[in-house]
Amino acid sequence: MNLQITSTKDGHVHIAVSGRVSQDGISREQEPISTLLGPEAYKLTVLLNLRDAEVIDSSGIGWLLVCHKRFAENGGRMVCYSAPPAVANVFKLMRMDLVFDNAANADEAEKLAGVSPKE
Repeated sequence: MNLQITSTKDGHVHIAVSGRVSQDGISREQEPISTLLGPEAYKLTVLLNLRDAEVIDSSGIGWLLVCHKRFAENGGRMVCYSAPPAVANVFKLMRMDLVFDNAANADEAEKLAGVSPKE
């Protein structure tokens, strides 16, 4: 799983997620979002672009659940968007579409997150 910041503006960050969304090969102490954004990561609004995610496994779902909880506890927010069919189907099968904020594209994700429209 690879994470890359694609834009940052006014307290929200777009992160592109690519490859296999999984915790395989990542230690439990290492948390990819806080590693990428620093200790204040969970106070931000993070928009996860899943367009290039190939597949998600149960450990990837577990990771997203932990992230979702940390955002909620720290006053931040996580919105997933542009999930390809393989990932969207897993979300639906595991009923994660009822847990995570999901959007079809970046514009909808920003609206859902309450981000100001682009000028």
